[in-house]
Amino acid sequence: MNDTYSNGKDVIRITDVKLTTVQTRRRTGAISSHIVLQLSTDAGISGVGEISDLDCYRMYMPDPAAVKMGIEKVALGQNAFEIAALHERLLAYMPSYFRYANTYPPFTPASQIAAGVEMAFYDIVGKALGTPVYNLLGGRQRDRFEITYPVFQAKKKSDTERYLGYMDALVAEGVTRFRYYVGVNFEQDEDFLIAFRDRFGDKVQLKALDFQGHHHWKDVLRIYDRFRQYGFELLESPSWREDYEGMAELRKQVDVDISEHISSLAQAMRMIRADAVDVFNITIQSGGIYQAKKLFDLAEAAGLKSLISTTQEMSIGTAANAHLGAVVPQLHYAGDPVGPLLYIDDVVTEKLRYDGTQLIVPQGPGLGFEIDEDKLSALEAGLVEWDRPAHGANYVSD
Repeated sequence: MNDTYSNGKDVIRITDVKLTTVQTRRRTGAISSHIVLQLSTDAGISGVGEISDLDCYRMYMPDPAAVKMGIEKVALGQNAFEIAALHERLLAYMPSYFRYANTYPPFTPASQIAAGVEMAFYDIVGKALGTPVYNLLGGRQRDRFEITYPVFQAKKKSDTERYLGYMDALVAEGVTRFRYYVGVNFEQDEDFLIAFRDRFGDKVQLKALDFQGHHHWKDVLRIYDRFRQYGFELLESPSWREDYEGMAELRKQVDVDISEHISSLAQAMRMIRADAVDVFNITIQSGGIYQAKKLFDLAEAAGLKSLISTTQEMSIGTAANAHLGAVVPQLHYAGDPVGPLLYIDDVVTEKLRYDGTQLIVPQGPGLGFEIDEDKLSALEAGLVEWDRPAHGANYVSD
């Protein structure tokens, strides 16, 4: 520990930035790409973060060398305790992140880079003080919260039985709440939902149908009327682009809540003014814990419901979501961060834990995790392989 920190001046400076690109396998066979971030300090404390699940950027994947140079610009020589100042520097170099409205996906490379760097700063501070990150955010109100497992679109007949097979294993593990992405082929979607209810009946919950912002609200209304018999709580991202007026009209005509991803203050205010949503779907990927907490505060002020969202992080990023979920006043619906259940691989010494449909908030100092260097080395790989299986709506699924 350096002299300034040991003398109680709360100064720990970043001395080195290391990035490692990795690939992790999902239960489905799909592969996700991430950047693992390690920040060294003059106190001998290392902070970890991740820039998670980057495959939605295949046509414009971030260049790791350029990302490293940018992080060095905002982090090297800086005091890890000064997280608000970190965000001011990030906004100076990436002015669009968090401030302005975004379309689907509900984050950008800039906002995900900001989240990854901030994770490592929080991790350093928590480790320096010997306390979990949630104690830096106001103290935890819960030590666990409910989660939901994602199932991507059945694009062809063979997908249905394959998906039900790995869902059988999840149900046996106590995971009984799912959300389903729809919209590549509505006929296949309905075949899947019929088989899903035939296989599991009322033993499982279907939290949401996620339209990913790919459809006109009138088309979504027709599918809602057709699919409502299969039982679900939410319609997620049910209108394309930024048609919040259309979303508001849809909201008047359905009997379930409308949920939308919130990635900026401007976007949130437009949705509030349009009376477009019931539920703010909030992730740290909008720019980190510091920024995401503002969106929870805004939801509370507007009288809206909220839930913890995700892009499916590994254990490090999921832990950051978990610490935020531990401190916000209310979580009205089950959240979505299940990366450590979804991925077969991880880079930490021990994965984040779940108990059935509940995520267990980590209790260790900082984010609560340490990098396993052997696992990190084994998973190291480039970010882009065009022909590999991936999970998104427009990618190869097997």
